[in-house]
Amino acid sequence: MDLTLTSHNGTIFNGSGGTKVAKVTKVGTQMGGNPTRKRRTARDRRRGRVELGGSLCLVTGAGSGIGLATALALSARGARVLAADLDAASAKRAAEDCGGIAYEVDVADRRAVRELADSVHSEHGVLDVLVNNAGVGMSGPFCDTSLEDWDWILGVNLMGVIHCSYAFGSSMVERGSGHVVNVSSGLGYVHTPNEPAYGTTKAAVLALSRSLRADWRPKGVGVSAVCPGVIATPIIEHTRFRGEQAGTDAVRRVRELFARHGHPPRIVGEAIVSAIERDRPVVPVGAEAWAGWVVRGVVPSRVADTFASVSARGLSWGTR
Repeated sequence: MDLTLTSHNGTIFNGSGGTKVAKVTKVGTQMGGNPTRKRRTARDRRRGRVELGGSLCLVTGAGSGIGLATALALSARGARVLAADLDAASAKRAAEDCGGIAYEVDVADRRAVRELADSVHSEHGVLDVLVNNAGVGMSGPFCDTSLEDWDWILGVNLMGVIHCSYAFGSSMVERGSGHVVNVSSGLGYVHTPNEPAYGTTKAAVLALSRSLRADWRPKGVGVSAVCPGVIATPIIEHTRFRGEQAGTDAVRRVRELFARHGHPPRIVGEAIVSAIERDRPVVPVGAEAWAGWVVRGVVPSRVADTFASVSARGLSWGTR
């Protein structure tokens, strides 16, 4: 998929080669945030801590839900926010709301992400914070999902994180400072029969985050995995339902679950900010996510199997 991005100087770039093709009105004449930052101590750099005031932050999936809440929370701390999303109109609205700049990009497209990184580095410099939030959903038993479904969800949820971490994180490591937040999920460690694809991608994001933290933190770049529970966001609109989960009643139950019991996205945005400021390794969000994290290594396998069986009867909980 071609990349189209609205740059700081109002130029549109085409993903087929990064060629300037037209001038447009930029989203904002000036990004929010005070560019004056406190000097980071050597101890802060070793711990991967970032002073958010005046920092340069890029959030993927920033057009709605957790991404939008995160962009607003970062802006409120004085950060300069780059709002990236697959949907150009949503990215533009988010950028307007947080006084930032909008970018349209498909994180599953490695070339588009590379071109985005080249443009950001050229116009703004190396990021201080990268939030890998863009994601999609999948619900249905393994045998009812196709290999094309797996390609789709792996491309966005896992490879999107990898693409952005390569394109932006490597420069942060080379500089010796910064922070990366990867949005995983409570389903990355609480396993259910109807979310094998989604859970697999989020478990992989959690494992990747822990490995990157072990590698990058001694070099000055912190890495955090944030694991939300049930969050009232529009991810249902970007979820593929398969098998019995695709039935009208099943989809209705999921929508009701999110509407009635979902936590507001702002609590995840605040958790992401806390993860950056405190250099936290893993941050569950929501009572259900915390419960799963606490008991994951304590509850016997048979009890976990019972929970999975119960969830299969319609009590399965979604995330984001």
